Amino acid sequence: MSSNVENLVKKSKQGDTAAFGDLYEIYSKDMYRFAFYYTGSQALAEDCVSEAVLIAFRKIGELKNVSSFKSWLFRILRNCCADSFRKTSREILAERDDSTVHSFDGETNEKISLKNALMRLSEDEREVIILHYCIGYTSREISLMLTMNENTVRSKISRGTDKLKRELVSDYE
Repeated sequence: MSSNVENLVKKSKQGDTAAFGDLYEIYSKDMYRFAFYYTGSQALAEDCVSEAVLIAFRKIGELKNVSSFKSWLFRILRNCCADSFRKTSREILAERDDSTVHSFDGETNEKISLKNALMRLSEDEREVIILHYCIGYTSREISLMLTMNENTVRSKISRGTDKLKRELVSDYE
């Protein structure tokens, strides 16, 4: 973590809302990307990011280790996404006769296929695949975010990647 981010976290812990806003600017794109691929829905992703940011803002004073901010923030986001996904997945699947994620403006068929394949992975596999491939976190960073053994993360990445490849190949056959 850069010293600039650490300083922003320290200021945020002391109640500096502008510093927290700067932290949001640093992490917002990764947060949204994670939430979007996790939930498969633009609206749910926006809601989850908003909820996670509000929770983080309210609880930043409770953060013990300044250098753990990113993993702490993504744990909050992950929990918001999981809660939202569980609450709405039955409704969403009931509305879809083909259990696929539909597109929004500007999406290519490849992105739609990727989202659909991701949604067919288990929740654990989807999380690590998104964090690793879509956002670019290392297995070590993911293990800290998800409080999971690093070897377990690597194993889930490997299994999830294999399943994702099979899903994508079957989509094009």
